[in-house]
Amino acid sequence: MNEFFEPSAEDYEDHPGLYTSRMHQDGNDVQPSFEDESIAYDTASTPPYLHTPYFPHRTMPPPPRQLSDPLPAHGTNFGSRTSYYASSEPLPELHGSMREHFSKDNGYHDDRKNRGHEECQQRLDRLRRQVGQYRVGKKEAEEIAEAKISENESLRLRLFHSLKEAKKYDEAEKLYHVTATGRDPTKSNDTAMLDLDQSFAAMLVEQRKFQEAEPISRAVWENRKQFPGPPSEIFKESHRQLCSILCAVGKHRDAETMHRDTYQRDPMDAWALENGDEVCQRREEQGEIKRAKEMQDEVWEKRVRLNGPRDGCTIRSGLRLVGLLEKLVKTIEDQGSTEAERRLNLSHKHTFKCEIEMILREIWDTRPQSEPSTDILNAGHKFGLVLLSQNKFPDAEAVFIPVWEGKKRQLGDRDISTMSTGSQLGKALIWQRKRETYLRAVNILQSVWPVWQTVMNGYDDALSSGEDLAHAYHSLEDWPNAERIYTWILRHKAHKPCTTREIDDIRWELGQTLYNQGVAKYHETEGVLGDLYPQWNASSPNSNRTLQCGQMLAQLISTQNGRSSDALKFARDAFNGRGALAQRGVPYLESGHLYGSLLLKVENFAEAERILESAWESQAEGTEEQKMRLKCGHLYGQALAKRHKYPDARRILDAVSAGQGAILPTGVTEIAKTRQLLEDVDRLEKKEKRGKRNSTSHRRRGFKIFVTN
Repeated sequence: MNEFFEPSAEDYEDHPGLYTSRMHQDGNDVQPSFEDESIAYDTASTPPYLHTPYFPHRTMPPPPRQLSDPLPAHGTNFGSRTSYYASSEPLPELHGSMREHFSKDNGYHDDRKNRGHEECQQRLDRLRRQVGQYRVGKKEAEEIAEAKISENESLRLRLFHSLKEAKKYDEAEKLYHVTATGRDPTKSNDTAMLDLDQSFAAMLVEQRKFQEAEPISRAVWENRKQFPGPPSEIFKESHRQLCSILCAVGKHRDAETMHRDTYQRDPMDAWALENGDEVCQRREEQGEIKRAKEMQDEVWEKRVRLNGPRDGCTIRSGLRLVGLLEKLVKTIEDQGSTEAERRLNLSHKHTFKCEIEMILREIWDTRPQSEPSTDILNAGHKFGLVLLSQNKFPDAEAVFIPVWEGKKRQLGDRDISTMSTGSQLGKALIWQRKRETYLRAVNILQSVWPVWQTVMNGYDDALSSGEDLAHAYHSLEDWPNAERIYTWILRHKAHKPCTTREIDDIRWELGQTLYNQGVAKYHETEGVLGDLYPQWNASSPNSNRTLQCGQMLAQLISTQNGRSSDALKFARDAFNGRGALAQRGVPYLESGHLYGSLLLKVENFAEAERILESAWESQAEGTEEQKMRLKCGHLYGQALAKRHKYPDARRILDAVSAGQGAILPTGVTEIAKTRQLLEDVDRLEKKEKRGKRNSTSHRRRGFKIFVTN
């Protein structure tokens, strides 16, 4: 063998680019390094191995050791050959220290044998370093390739989410299929790919493609179940997605089973309680209201025990329980064919209403002193409605005021929830029937009603709020504003699908408002009430509204010339209808007063005396009823005086005057009119007596003359 170092075939195949060399012009080898040349990893571009013997300074190295020779004590193998220079004990012919001496011209001289050994050792070390660097470089190249693949997948995922957010569903679906097809089969359960599948299922849900989304979402859920450890947020989201898809395709029972399994597992934490709430909703969707109520009651009690009544989830759970109880109340109202069943259902209904009040009161009374949450405000709104239904108007007002103020701060004045609470607060104030509460109701409803008119789908609320505001104006006798609002309501109801009863109710309120504005509005009043009275008189002639409508028509028609007979007909029907009722009161006295005054006007004194006597002899209990009886007594005395029954007239008018002095304040015109009428009666009586005396005197004088003659 003439070569100094020959790599094996195995080494050459592994590292073909490391065993090439270049020849200097002086015949010396120049070995490349990683700093001078970069080794390419493509074997096709690597030059072939060129065997170049090493001759340092053209001196032959000592013969290499044969395979049969014994190895040095510390020799090492390189490839399939024994390295001659790797031993820490070189051969004797290579021994010798670096001898340096100065010649006569002080020139430097070294030992060529030792210099060759060192250069070989350096070359060997350099080759070893190159091999290590190559191996490290190959590993880095593989890591870079894997990183590029991962980077491409990450870019695709980001692009998919961008297309999905931009609603470009077709492009996003194509990209999803490309990514899913090119995925590594060994990484089918990779988290990023599961996230991609879940996001794709959500995209299908947005397009309402629930049938296509179900198998994808189920596969994601089955894979995520295999992950160890407690449920993560992405795990919970996958669970929620699959359950919602199952509900969308009508598989409520399967969704209920998934929620129930999670609810029944330990520990009883927020995730388990959330699934308990979902079980109740699934049962409600299937029409099982009672089972849903029982489950919701259990979940709510656990939430109160674990988190306290102030927790937001606890409050929402309680509100859902209230909703189920309200549905049960409505269901009970439609049931019961026998009297026993109706009594039992009435008892259950009362029990459910008590439960509703108890839950809402607990939520409202345990609210924090700081700003309450929206859920607490909603609970307070419902609690106020319960009190309103029980006619506890001051208590309802006390609840609605902080709820309304809180909603205005958190949601704004124009929020539907805020305006709804304001409307209910106005209703609670109106039904207290006091002037100060009417004024407060007007201030609130004046700010709510115009906003309802601008809200989409706020038609019913605008009408309801407008009716309350008009009622408040009516109670304050602010007739022009009441007329304005009633006219607006009637105009809008006429163009909407409403029942005849609803429209007639508004026309009736408008007619009363016009009537109370006096003679100037009588023509418009007759136009409104004249259409209502024939219909009502034909269907229910003795109803309070029919009789009052006829009475008002009689009053306004009596002011028109030539229509006395029409006015008397309306007044007679009203009085007879009132008299037929078991409970008479003020309306009966008013109708008698009107009918009697019209009879006096047409000089039908005998009929007027009969009608007014009936009104005067009726028993009056309240102050208003006594006032109206005294008015009838005043006319009764006048009717008696017209029939020259002066003693009876004086007796009645004296009683009327005494009653007015006891009830009415001093200086009222009614008292003065009664006293004036008494004076007129006395004067007429005296005049009548004087006339009678004169007549008797003339008769006697004439008799004497006749006898004398």
